[in-house]
Amino acid sequence: MSKRALIFPGQGSQFVGMTEDFNESAQATLKEMNALLNIDLLSMMHHDERINETTYTQPAILMHSIALYEQYKGKYDYCLGHSLGEFSALVAAGVLTKEAAVQIVYKRGQLMNEAYPNGIGKMAAIMGTKREVIEDACAAISNHEQVLNIANINGPGQIVVSGHSEAIDALIEQKQALGLKKVIPLNVSGPFHSELMKVIERDFENFINQFEFSDAVVPVIQNVTATPVTDADEIKANLIKQLYSPVEFTNSIQYLIDNGVTEFVEVGPKNVLTSLVKKINRDVNTINIATTNDLSEV
Repeated sequence: MSKRALIFPGQGSQFVGMTEDFNESAQATLKEMNALLNIDLLSMMHHDERINETTYTQPAILMHSIALYEQYKGKYDYCLGHSLGEFSALVAAGVLTKEAAVQIVYKRGQLMNEAYPNGIGKMAAIMGTKREVIEDACAAISNHEQVLNIANINGPGQIVVSGHSEAIDALIEQKQALGLKKVIPLNVSGPFHSELMKVIERDFENFINQFEFSDAVVPVIQNVTATPVTDADEIKANLIKQLYSPVEFTNSIQYLIDNGVTEFVEVGPKNVLTSLVKKINRDVNTINIATTNDLSEV
């Protein structure tokens, strides 16, 4: 019997005007979550370029995904999110309420944005190069003064690295000698999913400890493990590790396919994850729910 997984996007899927075309019920869900924040994020999502800043991007994408998810009536066997998308997955799995999730993600975005002044850290995508070669390159560049880590394993030939700006610059300069193919600097404000993010670990842990985590009613494939997790305490511990650990997206999708998932439903803005899934395995079925109009297609 075929299985279905819900997948939720992370940073990079946002755009000005997101949620404008949502129906009345979805707008009501958005307003509920918006009321829990100390800013009018909903208005910002409609017509403010600041939606591209990490502090606002993260809760905006979660709000978009959850407003759609709450109207989704189909069944599913697993949940998975990419980076901040994991929090949307936890709502779908019954681990967190939407009220808790939006507050946690807003705080997460603030902490990640404020961890380092602009210019200290960067990220870059490396195309067409094996993971082992990139791991060796990171080790060759890193030293006691500068850090460079693998941050996202998004699919065949697409791996993101993260760390000090000088380390990224050195990687680009030495790419040929290091055996790397195409290296593309990313337009992000910090060294996310690298060891450098350990500076916010304690503050994030203290913040999320005030919220209740329940055992998952549907297994969540967590970014850190690329395996299903249902225990509330284990999920929370992995969320903290996720701040400074690689997003194992490729292995997560492969795990699901190996365990009978034949259909992936992406719930949230754009179709970034759908594209990545198709690069991992073109034979699986994919569905996008990016607006309330898409719900009728499921």
